[in-house]
Amino acid sequence: MTTEPARPRLLARTSPTTLPSLQRTLRVVVTMPAFHAARTLEKTLADLPSELVQQVIVVDDASTDDTVEVARRLGLAVVTHETNRGYGGNQKTCYRTALDEGADVVVMIHPDYQYDPKAVPLLLGPILSGDADMTFGSRFAGMSDPRSGGMPWFRYYGNRITTSLQNALLGTRFTELHSGMRAYTRDCLLSLPFLGYSDDFDFDAQLICDAISNGQRVVEVPIPTSYTNESSSIAIGASMRYVARSVGAAARVSVKRGRLGGRSPLARAGKTPRRLRARGPLEADCPTCGPVRHALVYPSTVDPNETVVPDEFTCTSDRVNHHDDIAQCTSCGILRALPNLTGDDIAELYEGTEDVVYLEQEDGRRELFEWVVAKMNDYHRGDKRLIEFGSHIGLFLDSARRGGWTARGVEPSAWSVSEGRARFGVDLCQGTIESVETPSEPYDAVVMMDMLEHVIDPLSALATAKRCLARDGMLVVSTINVDSVHARLRKDRWPWFIRPHLWYYTPETLLAHLDVAGFEAVEWASVPRWFNLSYVLERGRDVLGPIAKLLEPLAARVDPRIPTGWLGDIVVVIARPKEG
Repeated sequence: MTTEPARPRLLARTSPTTLPSLQRTLRVVVTMPAFHAARTLEKTLADLPSELVQQVIVVDDASTDDTVEVARRLGLAVVTHETNRGYGGNQKTCYRTALDEGADVVVMIHPDYQYDPKAVPLLLGPILSGDADMTFGSRFAGMSDPRSGGMPWFRYYGNRITTSLQNALLGTRFTELHSGMRAYTRDCLLSLPFLGYSDDFDFDAQLICDAISNGQRVVEVPIPTSYTNESSSIAIGASMRYVARSVGAAARVSVKRGRLGGRSPLARAGKTPRRLRARGPLEADCPTCGPVRHALVYPSTVDPNETVVPDEFTCTSDRVNHHDDIAQCTSCGILRALPNLTGDDIAELYEGTEDVVYLEQEDGRRELFEWVVAKMNDYHRGDKRLIEFGSHIGLFLDSARRGGWTARGVEPSAWSVSEGRARFGVDLCQGTIESVETPSEPYDAVVMMDMLEHVIDPLSALATAKRCLARDGMLVVSTINVDSVHARLRKDRWPWFIRPHLWYYTPETLLAHLDVAGFEAVEWASVPRWFNLSYVLERGRDVLGPIAKLLEPLAARVDPRIPTGWLGDIVVVIARPKEG
């Protein structure tokens, strides 16, 4: 059984005659999450196909037997935990260590010999041939009978029932979803937030549910079963918790992304966005299509002769739904503004902004930034150095620093740079993404919070981001989503149609721009934003109309915090640079 691929992966399809060459050029690292494995470790190692494996890493989870001594005597790389971190915590160390060691393919096998090491080539076959991003061994796929191989009856039937439930929720037809013998491409592990998964046994379920629903090609291969007295096992109570959490993980993914990830915005890569009602033809340049015809979809709501002041370009400007003509490319479908201002005019306006009320909503903004930093920390990266473009006064930089990152920012506003340095002591310099040179040492993350929709040339900005990123780095973008439910309902009254916004992304057009710039999106999420009612009314008075008048007494007396993230107007996308 295999899930269908959602997008191209690092390894292209190859012919069988190229496999020996691939085996020599790809670095295969075997990881063993060990706990009290002193008696079986040597036997497991002896049966590994050494001609396919370049390195074996043992991660000992605070064993009290001689596991570490045996592993070192065998000449293996050993990582030790001073305290027991659990099965999931052990795997996190396994994968981080293997990736840091430059693994192209990571194999995980238990050192208790419950899974036959001689079956490792079966795991590697679909990956080396370019047909899988992740493989796992199934004891139910026909190579042997798990019961005759020694599997206890309660584990046999528990496995079958739980797998059936998970298949129904995920839209898959695997024979087993509880195997502890797995292999991954490097890209697959970099695409999954595995550092944020459980430290317990349900780590496996969380990982495979994310892999299936996020477009990874997951393939099961048949393997034999061998249970002995030395095979590891978990208690009945822990086993019941594992079952409940595994089914729960599948249910959450099914609700969030749909079966096989069919409702995830990431599944819309390569599709054509919906066409809005045209109100006349226009000629304009599209960053991906060149000089092509556009359709005017939302006529300008501003006086073209009025004087534009820097206050309109602040984050807290109340001039919502004030915008230039907005057109849609008739070829790729992207929405763009057609400003009367030149690029130099816009740059000058940003340089002169002073957003003195920005920190009145500091708590809500910090919550958002801490949420973003937590998501970043769930992914593997080489180190924790980041650069943020469009940093405002450095509130995100300060939140990232608190989250363990060494953070640097670039911001066009002279006032914002001065305020950020004085208030938070952040590393913030004045400039734009267009003025940034390729760093001598690449960053582990490039962050653009509410910035990409403001630049003149988004593809050039994304190209700069890629030049700044390390091989395993991540791009973090937050931007407006013109395909949100709120935007669809409000149409030309959507408050995010404002003059500073030059681009309006849908999932299809944002993923297309990322792809052209050499990125692959691995996560898409609506941001959880909270603002005081008074702030929402102040910024949205023009579009809320009589509703604002009704809510003013409540804002004056209680001023509750309002969850605005459910509208789906602002999204965060995490992407990885593609090879080449």
